[in-house]
Amino acid sequence: MVQLSKVLPTCGFVVAVALVGITSSFKDAQSNNSGTQQSYKWFQIAGSYNPADQVSPSDASYLGEGTTPPAGTGCSGSSHQCVSGFDADQVTSSNQLDGLQAPQVTPSRKL
Repeated sequence: MVQLSKVLPTCGFVVAVALVGITSSFKDAQSNNSGTQQSYKWFQIAGSYNPADQVSPSDASYLGEGTTPPAGTGCSGSSHQCVSGFDADQVTSSNQLDGLQAPQVTPSRKL
């Protein structure tokens, strides 16, 4: 028969390790592994794209580049993309989406 006093410390350690693993997997969407802010090319999104949907270049209007998303217009809700951030390699030199692209982050959404 196993004594409870010998099992509990081991269980506590396993739970602690699991919690560390779980909490470290939730990182800020805008920070990279070195802890610096990630810069994105920000676009106002027209239409009704779900957060993970690829966006057509014709529905994306360039707002600028930076670590902080611009406010956008009409961004009140939680269902569809309103302002979305894309990596530089997803955007052409003339600041248009390079074909259909899925956003890296979607901090602002709309109904």
